Amino acid sequence: MSNRDMCISVINSMEEWQLQSVLEMLNAVKGTMDKLETGALETARLLSDPDMAAKLAEGKKTPLSECVPESEVVW
Repeated sequence: MSNRDMCISVINSMEEWQLQSVLEMLNAVKGTMDKLETGALETARLLSDPDMAAKLAEGKKTPLSECVPESEVVW
């Protein structure tokens, strides 16, 4: 039996509430993957600028004690 056939067999044996739970989990995973992809693309964009890459590398060396607390950051 192929993987596809096994998946179809499992899906056919599920109750509606189980299918709904699986769909909700898949949507959550997709949302997470979309955010990771967006973050990776933005990181690549930032690092493609040599000046920004240098600023980020320098900022990484800054001790947390010298940073603004997260609660005080204005976005």
